[in-house]
Amino acid sequence: MLLQLLFSNTALFALNIIAAFVFFSTGILYFDSAQISKNKRTPLLRCVGFFCLAAVSALASISIESPALALIAQIVKISGLGLILFSLTEEPILSAPGKKHAAVALPIPALFQSLVPLSGVLMALTALTYFRKVEEGLEKQLKPAGVAFLLLSVSELLRMAFFWSDTTSVYWSRFLAKFGPLWYIQHLFEFLGVVVLGAWVWGYIRFRVKLQVFVMTIGMSLVFFLTTTVFFTFMLLRNLENDALQHLKTDVKVLDYAVESLKERTAAQAKTVAQDSGVQTAFNKKDKKGLATLAAGYLSSQRASTLVIASTIGEVMVRAEDTSRTNDNVSTDPIIAAALKGQEAATIEYVPGIAVSEITVKAAVPMLGSGKAAGKVIGVVETGFVVDSTFVDGVKSVTGLDAAVFGKDKRVATTFLAPDGKSRFVGTIETNTNVVQNVLEKGEVYIGAATVLNQPFYTAYAPLKAYDGSITGMLFVGKLQTSLIDTAKRSIDLTFLGSAALIMLSVIPAFFFARFLQEHAEA
Repeated sequence: MLLQLLFSNTALFALNIIAAFVFFSTGILYFDSAQISKNKRTPLLRCVGFFCLAAVSALASISIESPALALIAQIVKISGLGLILFSLTEEPILSAPGKKHAAVALPIPALFQSLVPLSGVLMALTALTYFRKVEEGLEKQLKPAGVAFLLLSVSELLRMAFFWSDTTSVYWSRFLAKFGPLWYIQHLFEFLGVVVLGAWVWGYIRFRVKLQVFVMTIGMSLVFFLTTTVFFTFMLLRNLENDALQHLKTDVKVLDYAVESLKERTAAQAKTVAQDSGVQTAFNKKDKKGLATLAAGYLSSQRASTLVIASTIGEVMVRAEDTSRTNDNVSTDPIIAAALKGQEAATIEYVPGIAVSEITVKAAVPMLGSGKAAGKVIGVVETGFVVDSTFVDGVKSVTGLDAAVFGKDKRVATTFLAPDGKSRFVGTIETNTNVVQNVLEKGEVYIGAATVLNQPFYTAYAPLKAYDGSITGMLFVGKLQTSLIDTAKRSIDLTFLGSAALIMLSVIPAFFFARFLQEHAEA
């Protein structure tokens, strides 16, 4: 999405700068014409009009979102178009011999009753005026100018649609959004209009040496500054993106460390139960009722989700969360098998379910005897905690990042809320094949841009591994790309502001350079 932002903003900046350059060149052409024309007023009015359009385009390239500046720009644009149109209407049509035409009459009062923006109407009327001069007079060379203003008027009138971009319709909202389909169509018409006008103006400038040198010097400066701006902006966005991804990589490792800490806490709580003298006494007497009472107390006080006490052969003496389930054998459980050998062990277990699936952190410790059996393993205690929304909510409150825990490729806990604002998007499947291959199959940390639940995110995933090294799930942290875009846009705007200022300042040395070359050529 950042690359789309780079492309769209840079394309818009380039279009506005090129438009300013073309309008400025057109104004210079008419200024030069005024120097040799008997009627200086008409070309000078047209010159000022095109200079106004150039100023508006240059201001638009800076992308400063200010209602006051937008209003001033619109007034300047309408004033410039008004001057161009007025200069065209007061200039008689160059007729063929035997024909006479008065100045073009326009229904100006009707403009103010129109619902379309005045600037769009003025551009359309300017195009029609050029076409009338072409059709009824001998000024066929003005046809490209008419086509250019017609294309620009279509672009200006399409801008009206953006007033309805706040519609409740998702389809129309996307269609009318900035950088949406209509935005590209509107700027395509503007680009075509600028190209046609620029080609028409160059057809005159190339026969005037001083103007040609002046415009070419500015053009080369324009190409240089645009190239450096695009390169600098691309590097800036790439660095911002890389920094964001590296931070996320660190964050997901911190999250993995939090899970490891949870394992240690679980093991410590299991050890507390195993070392309880009351538990050992009830265990040695095989007092399942008393053992169940003690286990239930620990289950509640430790806020655990499971607590199992088993014998040396793995037979369950008590299961605190379900006292009716006893006498089953759990010796095949890897961490219980390790505990029966005198080792502490912890794991992350995925428990798939039809309605609800869970990721549970479990730890098993040996219960050591006392007296004559001191140091010998007489049983095993296993405790476990379900990783739920409380865990990921804690991550978000500290880091501000969205987080999720996966059992295999299924979300079992997440900060993502459904549209009702209460239920969560648990049970949804991770469909990104790159994530599945790198994290679940290869056991690697994955970072990259991805679409999560139809939203663009910068993401980091890390594998969750069981005691035996098998991958049971994933950890996820993500940051909306739009949050980084706000930062990037401010940087881009400042870059464009500096480039636009340098481009405009390059006009001064270009003028003196052109004059210097002309003086030496004449000498």
